[in-house]
Amino acid sequence: MTDNRRDNDIETTLIHGVPGPPDGYGATLPPLVYSTAFEHDSAEDMEAVFMDRQPGHIYSRLQNPTVQKFEERISASLAARGTLAVASGMSAITLGLLAMLKAGDEIAVGKYLFGGSYSLFTRTLPDLGITAQFFDPRSPEAAAELITPKTKGVFLEAVANPAMVVPDFSAYREICEGAGIPLLADASLLTPYLFDADRLGVDLAFFSASKYIAGPASTVGGLIVDTGRFPWHERERFDFGDLKRLGEQAYLTKLRKLLMAGVGPALAPMNAFLLLLGLDSLPLRMDRQSENAQAVAEFLQGHSRVRQVLYPGLPDDEFHHISKAQFKNNCGAVAAFRLADKAACFSFLNRLRLVKRAVNLGDTKSIALHPASTIYGTFWPHEQEQLGVTEDMIRLSVGLESPADIIADLDQALRA
Repeated sequence: MTDNRRDNDIETTLIHGVPGPPDGYGATLPPLVYSTAFEHDSAEDMEAVFMDRQPGHIYSRLQNPTVQKFEERISASLAARGTLAVASGMSAITLGLLAMLKAGDEIAVGKYLFGGSYSLFTRTLPDLGITAQFFDPRSPEAAAELITPKTKGVFLEAVANPAMVVPDFSAYREICEGAGIPLLADASLLTPYLFDADRLGVDLAFFSASKYIAGPASTVGGLIVDTGRFPWHERERFDFGDLKRLGEQAYLTKLRKLLMAGVGPALAPMNAFLLLLGLDSLPLRMDRQSENAQAVAEFLQGHSRVRQVLYPGLPDDEFHHISKAQFKNNCGAVAAFRLADKAACFSFLNRLRLVKRAVNLGDTKSIALHPASTIYGTFWPHEQEQLGVTEDMIRLSVGLESPADIIADLDQALRA
């Protein structure tokens, strides 16, 4: 396994990354390199870069200097083997899965999912001959029963969006290690700051960089992080062809040189630059927004119009203790709550003054939506039920505003 230890705490590494060559100007920000192509000193140099015999850049669809800085900062922060940054969170999950799955393969999937991920597993991958077997993530035993010789991995959401279900990663790590398959997790609601993938035994971590990392919803991006735990080249279940000669880099090389080259969801240099800026303040924002979410959840739990609050930070929540243990004593900034019915939800949303009505989360501004009529609106009722989405549910992404002001707006909307 790669020695992927980091020298500094994650807060420091998110800001500074790892030491690199000076840019010649002494700039304290990484350069924004807006170029498609890159010149080489000679034909020999061009060949060496193409064949990975020396470092360099070829074409920005494969790698760009600014995007590379962002990838290196993430890898250093998570002490990971490597990272591929792509155009969106969904393109990260899609590309990451296509690099390890082929027609005839199966993957075990925790059933509480973001709507885009559910569509990928039930509508897109089946057309490619790939089968998702769903299980309740609260039951590791149910996942273990699904594993067959065709199973190539277990996929979970670290905190299910919007059902707020939290799996016990130690149990899933044991199952996956015993079966010789990787453990995959979408940790978009937590970010690399709160989700220590290697410590939790996760082999591939996915993040929508659009959430939190981008800060004020300024851009879209996605991340595939290979933590360095899984020996891809040593497992017969995975066919990397000639890339096996690259050893532990086989998976990342397939991602970049075959999938990125062939499918092309490249992250734009400007987007990478904005995301790099977001990393500087990510720990402060995540801590503050999580504190705000805790205060808001406690208020909602005591409100007469609210039937139920789903937030792991609440002491009586089903996932309170496991969340506190796994995520640095921090439960993130997204909560869900249930009102009387759909009409009550719409009335509440229409009366909000400060909190935004938008289909997004992870913004510096507080955002609320009705999942059943938006993200999950095209799904059948039995699919919504499987995903933990109900007609009486509101999803709330808590921002950086004063918690008193957020609570006041929620209160007036609930009482009206």
